Amino acid sequence: MGVEEDILELRKAIRGLGPCTKALDAVVKAMTASPKDPAKVVEAARKAMEGVKAMEGIEAKARSAMASLEGALAAAREEVERGRALLAGQVASRLMEAHIPVRGNLPLLQAGAFTLEFIFGGKGQCILWFGPKKEKLATCPPSADEVVQKTIEMDRAIFAGPFDDAGFLASLWAAYQVACLRAGLQVGSRVRLTALLAEVAFLKQEEGFLADPRRELFRSYGRVQFAADLARLTTRRIGDRELRLDVATMSQTKRAVDHIWVPRGKSGDGTNFASAYFARVE
Repeated sequence: MGVEEDILELRKAIRGLGPCTKALDAVVKAMTASPKDPAKVVEAARKAMEGVKAMEGIEAKARSAMASLEGALAAAREEVERGRALLAGQVASRLMEAHIPVRGNLPLLQAGAFTLEFIFGGKGQCILWFGPKKEKLATCPPSADEVVQKTIEMDRAIFAGPFDDAGFLASLWAAYQVACLRAGLQVGSRVRLTALLAEVAFLKQEEGFLADPRRELFRSYGRVQFAADLARLTTRRIGDRELRLDVATMSQTKRAVDHIWVPRGKSGDGTNFASAYFARVE
């Protein structure tokens, strides 16, 4: 007998539980009535016995249905796992073709500098994170096409295109000097890395914003792009100064304002940095 037949047999038996329960209630009511009518007890007991007799075999049917359901559950779980393994394989293969290395196992895959978090269920989705779940970038349905497209899109937006190494270092040096001035510090002192980010973002504003600083004229430049640019920086020396970054302590990683995660290439590895300074060098 198959799963469907076992379930139908059990349902058929269960349908008799309602009338049987009512018949048993009638027996109790007749026996506890005051004054008690023996004739009503006889009639109620007779009907209840018929209902109980109809329940014979329900335990065996329940065991049979349970065994069938356990088998169906195990088979369905295996099918789900095969589908998820296939999904992970497709995502990894297609991203590696796009030169984005992938490692790990579901529900978390590391794809270059990103983490792909798969959430399965009724409202399944894939969350695309920068770094080890540092910054949430986007969400999409958990399908290979959607995940691959969104990951490549984000990778190109953050890491692709020309990068002016010397120009970025010069902007860091200029931003650092302003950050020191704002904090009342001597050049060479440490400043919070997020303070340096804010000054770099301001330096990137166009003339329109500087003349009329309205939100719609602001050119966005956030911590993710800043971290990616720091990761792409190949030289840290400008004149007699060298950019140095301080690794964040555990307590500093608890607040976004106290640290920024910077990737090391596209390996998925990186470091939390808290502060920066330009040290004088020979």
